[in-house]
Amino acid sequence: MMDSALVYILLLTGVALGWTFGYRFAQQGKKSEKPDWIPSIEYLLAESNDASLAKLLNVDQIDDDAIDLFLKLGRSLREKGEADRAIHLHQALFARADLPRSTLHLLELELALDYSCAGLLDRAEKLYVELLESKGRVHEQASRYLVELLEEEGEWQRIFDLHKQRKFASLDLLDRRISHAVCELAERAVVRGDYLETQNLCRQALKIDSRCARAFVVLADMAYHQGEYREAIRCYLKAVDLDDQALVRILDRLVLAFKAVDDSKGLKEHLQRHWNLTHYVPALIATMESLASEEGPNQAIPQLLAELKNHPSNQGFFALVELVVQHRQQLDKSQLLVVYDILRRIVASEPKFVCTNCGFKAKEPHWRCPSCKNWSTVTAFVPAPPMAKLDL
Repeated sequence: MMDSALVYILLLTGVALGWTFGYRFAQQGKKSEKPDWIPSIEYLLAESNDASLAKLLNVDQIDDDAIDLFLKLGRSLREKGEADRAIHLHQALFARADLPRSTLHLLELELALDYSCAGLLDRAEKLYVELLESKGRVHEQASRYLVELLEEEGEWQRIFDLHKQRKFASLDLLDRRISHAVCELAERAVVRGDYLETQNLCRQALKIDSRCARAFVVLADMAYHQGEYREAIRCYLKAVDLDDQALVRILDRLVLAFKAVDDSKGLKEHLQRHWNLTHYVPALIATMESLASEEGPNQAIPQLLAELKNHPSNQGFFALVELVVQHRQQLDKSQLLVVYDILRRIVASEPKFVCTNCGFKAKEPHWRCPSCKNWSTVTAFVPAPPMAKLDL
């Protein structure tokens, strides 16, 4: 009796194991089978006609892997300059009724990028605005792309209006862009002579981004042109405190404002502090010019030589020569050797401004980099002094 029961149990166990292994092997076989209707991206891009693309779009069901393939394919087409094919692909997918809302949002974002690439900016803007109602990463990307598009069109008021409607994602980078858009409106208000509106817009810009140095520059320029020099100085210095690179845009007016209130000591202190922090050569030149006018060239020239010995530059050397010629000074032998050392160590060519984000070089300051389109990334170029020095 026990033997029969044991045999029966073993038989059931064997059947169960056999069924389990068979099921697993069958499932693995199904997973390993790759649907023959999914070609590679390389094959689709190499095709001269859209037959393979049409075959890809006419499948009954689309899984996550297929969606990933579609998105990569659309980006590849866009990067190759085939925006029309990318638009056709994304439009066909967007028209399907079997895709979840999150996937439709991704496709809508890609379609908006296609339209931008094809120059259909109105269509792109419309889709970006619709996507502002979405959530998560798509909302953030749509916000960024829409702001960039409106910046290119100079639609500063549109950017501000959408911000007031709380449509944009809350991101530090976007806040910086929006604050600059408001500053653009403030500068237009200054041109119109609407000073109350200018003050209001600058306050709004600072409310959006508390470190928006440009808002204080706009206020300072307005005060300067109205003859309110102390208020102009206050706002200029506040801008420099927020962003030390703001000095490159306001140095001349800052110097004139200090002279207007007869405060050469304050001017030298602020310029010397800025030179020590940033090594912006025009700040050093303005400091030495003020020193020469107050205490004479015999005090300014040795100090300028000492600074240039540690931080040589073409700009600084020309300022030295100008100071010597203007005041008809003569350099002694030791000073001439210092000048020779400075000249030997000056780099042959150096830009005045460079973008810290993309490396774009410029001769004039820009609030917005013409290359990468980022705000407040074009800064004064500070050349690194060579390590080798002349053994005198």
